[in-house]
Amino acid sequence: MSQDNTPRSHTWRTPLRAVAATVCIAGTFAAAPARAGVPAEFQGAWVPAKAACGSPLRMVVGADRLTLEQGSDRQELGRIEMAGPGYFPPDYRGVMAVLITEFDAQQPVTVTFNAGEKKGTALAEFSRSLPGNATPQMAAYNTRITALKLAKRFALDKVPLKKCAK
Repeated sequence: MSQDNTPRSHTWRTPLRAVAATVCIAGTFAAAPARAGVPAEFQGAWVPAKAACGSPLRMVVGADRLTLEQGSDRQELGRIEMAGPGYFPPDYRGVMAVLITEFDAQQPVTVTFNAGEKKGTALAEFSRSLPGNATPQMAAYNTRITALKLAKRFALDKVPLKKCAK
């Protein structure tokens, strides 16, 4: 109550709550993946930049999966997502795009397309196991990443890649 015994107006709270709710919702969508499918421009075979397109060492990107290949050894990774706008700083206006494998789990490979703002390039980064198993989530993460042995099996970790014609 105010000094004249009339109820205080709380109308100022409603706009603040609306703004707070909008910020929370916008933050949620910004951090969410942009879409489940990989754009056609990034689909196809990617080999080390210094290799010929016939190289047995490659990364093949499809609409819904990424496959690492080295000779007869293959590892398919599904549940891929393209990172949403919240992956980059709010003022980012470049051409890079990010693919995350097993988005809802341990995310063993992250690929940056147009890496370093250079169109037609890609850079795959393999996840590493973390020291210790302090939590069940960390234990599950370490188990999955260790079992995959991606860095040992595929010499593509942080190697500049180029896309080959179909």
